[in-house]
Amino acid sequence: MRYLSGLILLSLLAWGVSLPADAWSQGFFFWRAQGIQLTGLLAVALLSALLLMATRPRWLEQRLGGLDHLYLLHKWSGIGTGVLVLLHWLLDKSPRWLTQLGWLEAGPRRLHQADPWRGLAKEFGEIAFYGMVLFLLISLARKLPYARFRLIHKLGAVLALLALLHSLYLLAPELRWAPFGLLTQMLCLVGIGAALWSLSGQIGRGQRYTAELVAIRRHDNRVIEIDLQLPLTFSRHYQPGQFVLLTLHPAEGAHPFTILDHDTRSGLTTLAIKGLGDYTDQLAERLQLGIQAHIEGPFGRFILPPAEAHPHYWIAGGIGITPFIAWLESLAERGEQRPQTRLIYCVARHEDLLFAERLQQLTQACGIELRLIERDRDPRLDFDQLFQDANSRCWFCGPLRMRKMLARYLPHHRLHCERFEFR
Repeated sequence: MRYLSGLILLSLLAWGVSLPADAWSQGFFFWRAQGIQLTGLLAVALLSALLLMATRPRWLEQRLGGLDHLYLLHKWSGIGTGVLVLLHWLLDKSPRWLTQLGWLEAGPRRLHQADPWRGLAKEFGEIAFYGMVLFLLISLARKLPYARFRLIHKLGAVLALLALLHSLYLLAPELRWAPFGLLTQMLCLVGIGAALWSLSGQIGRGQRYTAELVAIRRHDNRVIEIDLQLPLTFSRHYQPGQFVLLTLHPAEGAHPFTILDHDTRSGLTTLAIKGLGDYTDQLAERLQLGIQAHIEGPFGRFILPPAEAHPHYWIAGGIGITPFIAWLESLAERGEQRPQTRLIYCVARHEDLLFAERLQQLTQACGIELRLIERDRDPRLDFDQLFQDANSRCWFCGPLRMRKMLARYLPHHRLHCERFEFR
């Protein structure tokens, strides 16, 4: 969030230093114009930032702490952009409304040179405004099927392009080479470039791989394991605990799944997928051996932490056990012991346990204490007792409700987790 805060502060500074010396003696119409310019610049800054984040560049994903954090910033940048665009529109329309109410006497209209492109740029702004408001409302409707959600986001890039062209063309000539104008132009160009990159289908091109589905294993608890044969170049970037964006059916788009196991020598990669939605519930029936899949990644910073003297707690809920299995496989392969680590695996009932025998073998091999908790028969975790050591740290992967409970007990620097809410 500090990067967005820095961008907002930079925009405020560029606006402030571009104000005329007699600004504080000016009246309503001057400050209304300044409000339009400021909300426009801030909206352009957040819009360009979210468009850049949408391209998923590896350098930015790593700097922001993982793709989950990047998408969280992307989401809040979109909400912030919507609010600023609404304020921008209200300021633009305010003189007409205030005059009709008798609260303001209309002043002389500013005349512009005849320019047919100016009218088109203003139309772009109107279309972008109404489209963005509708886009934001639909995007926040979490019940929308994922396929439609993806399509709407493609349309969002078109609306963003119209908004940035509007801002770039209507920039006041006297501000074009002031700090305000220079920053606006730079941000617009970044955003336009990112929007065109997205619309041309180039997102993820540098870390996209073609894989073959070579094995399918079905479990009784709505979980399937699939083995994918990936090129060996994938191993150069992979670290245990990371996830990929997997496309098995182009019409459904990419979905995030954690890598359960990856053989760096052969490229064989295993994913565990649990039926948690419309698409994943039907996946077991739709898969066929030999089909081509597309993988983008690996992503994420939920990677194996180094050994430390103070206690480490790895807590998993349900399918959230997968990154910890990847960690254990890596430790077992190296023959490394972690006696200061406890793995706590929580499920609703015994039938929901995944890879229980495998977990027993791996934790024994790594000297890690394993505790299995079944909610329907075992007492709940006592977090006060568990985290008595002020130096202990926790890594968590699982349901949102469990993460929120842990966040109430542990400060941010002691709780490490990934947020898979990509909508």
